[in-house]
Amino acid sequence: MLFFPLLINAQPAAFISADERICDNTGFAIVKVNFQGNAPFTFIYAINGVDQASITTHDKLYYISTKIDGIYTLKSFSDAFHQGDMNGSGIVTVFSSPTAIIHLLSDTLSVLYPQADFISQSLGSIIEEKWNFGDNSDELIESNPHHIFPVDQFGIGISAMYESSLIVTDDMGCLDTTKHQVWVKEEYYIYIPNAFTPDGNNTNDKFCIDYHAIREQTFLFKVYTLLGELIYQTTNPNELNCKMEAGWDGKNYKTQNDLPSDTYMYEIYYQDFEGWKHNEYGSIILIR
Repeated sequence: MLFFPLLINAQPAAFISADERICDNTGFAIVKVNFQGNAPFTFIYAINGVDQASITTHDKLYYISTKIDGIYTLKSFSDAFHQGDMNGSGIVTVFSSPTAIIHLLSDTLSVLYPQADFISQSLGSIIEEKWNFGDNSDELIESNPHHIFPVDQFGIGISAMYESSLIVTDDMGCLDTTKHQVWVKEEYYIYIPNAFTPDGNNTNDKFCIDYHAIREQTFLFKVYTLLGELIYQTTNPNELNCKMEAGWDGKNYKTQNDLPSDTYMYEIYYQDFEGWKHNEYGSIILIR
């Protein structure tokens, strides 16, 4: 006598579940659907009562990746042999994220004044604003910060393109980031005084100039008497650099004798950092 096994198929069932909260600018929420029965499984789920496309899978645990806010339910389900029972529901809550916005009066700053007022015009229920100025300074949590970009030992800004950023967080924990490039632009200047007093009292004893961003190898400075006699000259601007406490001491560069109080004429030539040529004339009053 032959015996055949009796195949008993349990009632198939599907269960949907989720309790997900996401921000609309981040990843996806996951809705899970668990199956009991014999694969393949075919089901239709709905979002807020609206049926979605039919899905067939061999997986007993199926993941629905979504960014749609609402209630997720099963509308139909069957395994390989039978219609099945459906249970559960899933909730996905999608929060609107804030929008980070940086406002500056100007994106271009001079090396002579490398500082800016950053203004946040961000949208949303913002509870925190975190700034990074792209210059290796510490991050700052503040609404509208005033920031000074790096300067050299003389207080002159360091020319560079800095990428500043702002991260805002709202009251639901959602974040947004924006970036803003700030250019600290090279700019030349030169200041030439019109008088000095080489009288040994340690005040204004040397004739010096203040300058920045000139091509030093192009520099030429000459001083003449009113009769046209050359009494001083240099091709090295550092010999006249006020920041280096250098300068002309009021002596004839050939004889090293003190020059008398008088008005003298100067001629200066140089090229700025962009290569523009400058040739200027003026007067210097020497007072003893």
